[in-house]
Amino acid sequence: MSYYACACCFHLIKFRADEELVDQKKYLEDSCKPKCVKPLLEYEACVKRVEGDESGHKHCTGQYFDYWFCIEKCVAPKLFSKLK
Repeated sequence: MSYYACACCFHLIKFRADEELVDQKKYLEDSCKPKCVKPLLEYEACVKRVEGDESGHKHCTGQYFDYWFCIEKCVAPKLFSKLK
């Protein structure tokens, strides 16, 4: 039995040396992305609008976070049942 220290969560995860760790969150994020098309399109439209801004004042941070909020909202209820 080995231990893996999770730096972001400050806890130890036990696993056998013959088990390969799989990032369930990444898998769930990929499966949730098709459900968040509207925020993605809004983000991409914003990127096109501010593409030529040389002042650096225009940005799409809000749209970017809206997109990832949608994904996280979809992932959260499913994630904890997948953790060992």
